[in-house]
Amino acid sequence: MSFFFHNLSWKVLSLFVAFGIWFVVMSSNPIELPKEVALELDLPSGLTVANEVPDRVTFRLSGSKFFLRTVANSLDTIRIDLTKAKAGPTYYKIEKESIHLPIGVKILSISPSTINPELEPMDRRSVPVEIIQKNEVPNGYRLVRLAATPKNVRIKGPRNAIDRISEIRSQPIDLSDIPASLKWEIPLRTGHPNVSFDEETEPKISIEVEPTGSNFRVAGVPLKVKASKSFTVKPERVALYVNCPANLIKTLTPDRVRAYVD
Repeated sequence: MSFFFHNLSWKVLSLFVAFGIWFVVMSSNPIELPKEVALELDLPSGLTVANEVPDRVTFRLSGSKFFLRTVANSLDTIRIDLTKAKAGPTYYKIEKESIHLPIGVKILSISPSTINPELEPMDRRSVPVEIIQKNEVPNGYRLVRLAATPKNVRIKGPRNAIDRISEIRSQPIDLSDIPASLKWEIPLRTGHPNVSFDEETEPKISIEVEPTGSNFRVAGVPLKVKASKSFTVKPERVALYVNCPANLIKTLTPDRVRAYVD
């Protein structure tokens, strides 16, 4: 009992301060706030979704600004339990009461408020990758590598969808658009909704090109000095070996090539 009465006045004052803060927060004018969250489905073993269902849900919330800020920072995902569902069409209604919110916050609306997933048996198979090529490599370059890794990919998804897939086609690869590194990679996509890769690493297309030219000697190239002061340099002309595509060799005359000393 002595512990209870120790600093009793301060304890009572703290209680009144806390109550006052709570009263101010709860009596403040409510505001409305939209909150979009991710929607995740817990599915039965061996089944998967065969149709398109929303992956986001938008709540229209009402309450004090303080509590709405708490919800905005904490509510990111809602999970729908379909583990007891059977194969075929399924209906689920998202009830307001199933969402846990702070006191003083209420849900005005949910969009969409229902989802209708159609469940099918999950299937897997291995199919080849077909690379779709667009344009040719520019003059002066040759294609060294254009390959899918792996050449055959394992996919998974609804049985009806998997049965209709005989190959995975890449997006059109523009070989005329060469990066400075001369090497690049493009991620592979299944191109089918609800079908994904069943691989440990992400399948991709690898492309590599290289110049077809060789070293070419250009003699009598003027040698210039890059400096703010006046300098002279000897010899005044040098010979350069230039590696370039074959179609540019005829343009490499001494007056069109520059050599500098910095």
